[in-house]
Amino acid sequence: MKFVSNLPDQEHVPYKFIAAEPHFKKVVGYFRTSDYATMGAIGAGFPAAHLLWERSSPSFHPKHLPRLMMIQVPFFLSVGFLFACQRSYFRFWGWSENAIEAARWESEADSRPTAASDKPKRWTEGQDW
Repeated sequence: MKFVSNLPDQEHVPYKFIAAEPHFKKVVGYFRTSDYATMGAIGAGFPAAHLLWERSSPSFHPKHLPRLMMIQVPFFLSVGFLFACQRSYFRFWGWSENAIEAARWESEADSRPTAASDKPKRWTEGQDW
């Protein structure tokens, strides 16, 4: 059962659908180099642009700028991380190109154990209640 009912399925996406609700570790583990570059560009680019803007046309007293940067850098690094997670989720859902992730998912699926068919059944399973 899907936790969120409006997630895509194989019939309604332009690329191969991989998983509807992948675990967070899988999402981060499937980051591409471009995701890390985007995260770093957002995390460093926006504070740098603000610093250059403040140098050219100051709106704060210069003594407040270091404190402002201490707030901006972690904030925009977290924004970049969330943006990279979004890009990875889009590839899992098939909303963007995901040939690399689909091939990796299939190769890992071959090494995963099969379903719990060899487990002993619980006493309630198979009962007609």
